[in-house]
Amino acid sequence: MDYISHLDALSSEANANILATWSSYSNTERESDSLVEQLQTTLDVEKLLSIYLSAIAAQYKISSVELDTFHGKFKSGKRNKSSQTMTLPIRINDRLMGRISYFSEKPITDILMSSLTSHQKKLIYPLRNALAFWQLQQMALKDPLTGIGNRAMYDDAIEYKVQHASRFKETFVLMLLDLDNFKTVNDTHGHLMGDDILSGFVTLVKDCLRGTDQMFRFGGDEFTILLEKEGLNGAHIVAARIHHAISKNTTFNKYKVSTSIGCACFNENDTPNDLFARADKALYAAKDAGKNCMKIA
Repeated sequence: MDYISHLDALSSEANANILATWSSYSNTERESDSLVEQLQTTLDVEKLLSIYLSAIAAQYKISSVELDTFHGKFKSGKRNKSSQTMTLPIRINDRLMGRISYFSEKPITDILMSSLTSHQKKLIYPLRNALAFWQLQQMALKDPLTGIGNRAMYDDAIEYKVQHASRFKETFVLMLLDLDNFKTVNDTHGHLMGDDILSGFVTLVKDCLRGTDQMFRFGGDEFTILLEKEGLNGAHIVAARIHHAISKNTTFNKYKVSTSIGCACFNENDTPNDLFARADKALYAAKDAGKNCMKIA
């Protein structure tokens, strides 16, 4: 009887262990399914990384993830100075999409790498879709000829700039640029030459700007520049650089192409339209003054 009771006890213990193991596996499986479902809820790359980080942060002590792709860099979370870094490639059918760097508060071990590699597989296809969508968005916001932002991107940028400057009591400058004599060159020498002039102008101007400044093609031979955290003194310096660069350019000299510039500095309570109207007024003043100069309004 004691022997039978002992067997019953062993059987009950074994069943309990099996149930516990099954329950643990079931919970892990449910968490995995839940992550897959969550990753399919967005086409925004940074939101996708945020969802992914939330799923792995607590378990693996990951404070930040950074995605480096051929299209751009994205990140979620904030790395700590003491974080240890581990980078894993992202591949689909042996084609490298990019790399993800993990910043962990735990020591990097083979077990940790294996676990994150397994989790990362759930991210691959949602990430591929999000990156494809991001590329389409970028194409819709870029001028195909020059590669700089188009009117739609300018509208987004100036809206953000005005809100940011108002909130943090900062300033910036809007510059409007119009090519002088461009229409004559385009009509006389053809659109291919016109395209070369436009592309060359963008290259020339970008060399006169800082990395934080932004340039947009507004349409035709009209361009806008947003000078980050600058006043009118900075605008004078940039305009002088641009005019000097054009004066030294063989092609622009040959076809007698120059640029007129209108500037306006952001004032408190300005709307995007207020700022543009002043810069546009200044541009007309530059044209009326004989072109190839800068005016301020």
